[in-house]
Amino acid sequence: MQKSKGIEDLRVYRTRKLLQQAFIELTEEKGFAALTVRDITERAMVNRSTFYRHYLDKYDLLDQYLSEISGLFDDREGQSERSSHEVPSTLIDLLRHMQQFAGFYRAMLGAKADPLLEQRFRQKMEKRVLSCADQARSEQTSPPGAPPINLVYTTTAAAGCSAIVWWLEHDQPYPLEHLAQWLNQFVYDLSGSSLKLNG
Repeated sequence: MQKSKGIEDLRVYRTRKLLQQAFIELTEEKGFAALTVRDITERAMVNRSTFYRHYLDKYDLLDQYLSEISGLFDDREGQSERSSHEVPSTLIDLLRHMQQFAGFYRAMLGAKADPLLEQRFRQKMEKRVLSCADQARSEQTSPPGAPPINLVYTTTAAAGCSAIVWWLEHDQPYPLEHLAQWLNQFVYDLSGSSLKLNG
């Protein structure tokens, strides 16, 4: 019985990976707005009924895919101590992943992206960038006259996401390790100067 369940789990995993890969490839080729469930199932060579056993629609596929990616990075967070200006390994991993699927992320975040979807997608990416570069913000307090900490970190995360989009749209002109270092520095420079305002 256990062996049968293991085989079934492997089938589910393989099917989901086929659908995700088809989704990524077609998003790069056609753009998310033009993409249909039929396109995905034909590329993945699975039945539509199989698709709907795993996902409600293409939006659900996108959300679940992003959740899976986030889960990978969440598992690695907090595993090792680092100095205040050391680049987190999760940020390197995130950029490496985005570099691997650069076409997909350009389609989802770039100038030709659907505005409503792009906003949702950016919010998810900003949260991911923030969690990668965050340093004990729960322990910080804003001095008098300074903007709220959550506003500071949300703004720096948005700036970081924009920097990543620029990097992708310009065909990664700098090594990802350099970008990671710069992003990490942005967070400390922007948040540090904002929290010192009138303090």
